[in-house]
Amino acid sequence: QSVRYASGVSGEIHIDIFGNVIPWEGTRETGEFRKKVDRLRRALDRSRRPRFGRDRDEVPVQVSRAELFESSFMAVTSLAREDLSRRFKVAFVGEDGSDFGGVRREWYSLVTQEIVKPELGMFEPTDGDEYSYQLATHIDTKGGHEAIVGPQTVVWGQLEVVVDHLSFAGKMLAKCIVDNQLCSVNFTAAVYKMLLLQPFVVEDLESVDRDMYNSLEWVLESNCDEEDLGMFMCVDTTDTDGNHVTIELIEGGKDIPVTEENKTDFVNKMMQWRLVDRVAVQADALVAGFHSVLPLEYLEAFTAAELELLLCGSVEVDLDDWKINTLYKSGYSSDSEIVKWLWDIVDSMKNDDRLRLLQFVTGTSSIPSRGFAHLQGSDGERRFSIMRVVDTSRLPQAHTCFNELVLPEYETKEELADKLTVALQHLEDGMLLR
Repeated sequence: QSVRYASGVSGEIHIDIFGNVIPWEGTRETGEFRKKVDRLRRALDRSRRPRFGRDRDEVPVQVSRAELFESSFMAVTSLAREDLSRRFKVAFVGEDGSDFGGVRREWYSLVTQEIVKPELGMFEPTDGDEYSYQLATHIDTKGGHEAIVGPQTVVWGQLEVVVDHLSFAGKMLAKCIVDNQLCSVNFTAAVYKMLLLQPFVVEDLESVDRDMYNSLEWVLESNCDEEDLGMFMCVDTTDTDGNHVTIELIEGGKDIPVTEENKTDFVNKMMQWRLVDRVAVQADALVAGFHSVLPLEYLEAFTAAELELLLCGSVEVDLDDWKINTLYKSGYSSDSEIVKWLWDIVDSMKNDDRLRLLQFVTGTSSIPSRGFAHLQGSDGERRFSIMRVVDTSRLPQAHTCFNELVLPEYETKEELADKLTVALQHLEDGMLLR
């Protein structure tokens, strides 16, 4: 027998007759991944506990919404290394309110969107997927209209500034994991392998440069002595000014044709250049920043795919999982008519609109890798909740610190849909967040 209480860290909890909390069974994670995450969390807790007492558990971070990237960069890079292990307590300049978790979650979401903006020159979309990012290249030979260079002599231009920014980006990605927050953007498998210091394989090219991947696959499958490939041990590309550059993969490579004998070496060197050499300086800065906050020993058990799931969660909304892990307050239940209307509206939404609703209520548009059962609140895991209010003249509002949607009991489904649409239009200005 168990007793259900309408209070607790996550809202409703089950406690058995001995007073023990019964684990929630609505989670949708795999056993092996769960074990890895649990081990990571325990290790992080052990490393932090001896160093910080309760009075030093959080470090204040004040940022400007108008100058989000620069103010965040200055605030984080000015901290001592040990402070990066502490939880950030975030405040936006000129905005009232306390950070019980919602402000911090919003800030992580916004900053991780900022780091991939093209004007910063740190990351760029991959050729075939505008939502997946890779490290941006900075080829500047300063050699006029034609240049022949080695595979690593390709990277200055404005890179001095970019390197500092990439170190900050690496710290922010690590802080997402340490503070149990979600990154708002996804990266290629190659980026996750860089962070884990894992070796690359040819297949890693597929998510970065599909044309090159297909070309190299064709080279491996062909008899290069019988085919007239017209390929040499070099790469033709352009620098930041649009000048033609020939990058020799080996010394004298522009004059060495690809043959059956050297094709495997050619493919490996092309992979090395595309994934490593052309962004070597950038990768070093990103990885150094990441490991300054989260040393590799904590993540050695994870694969690149698991690191992506840990860092970014999921962006595909499982509506059944969302419903199962929703709590109802102040008179609402899953059988309330307006609740049924709400889920009908969400069911008809495209995935992007569902993510906007999720961001409106929780401050983040990503779902934890372990599902809605593990949404983060002000004091740990806190499930999504819907609270009833009687004033139907107001719009839906959100308490992002508590993952709580404040939903007036509107008279019709149409009125609910209209008011919800208007509320979501204020997502960027935070007017309806409390």
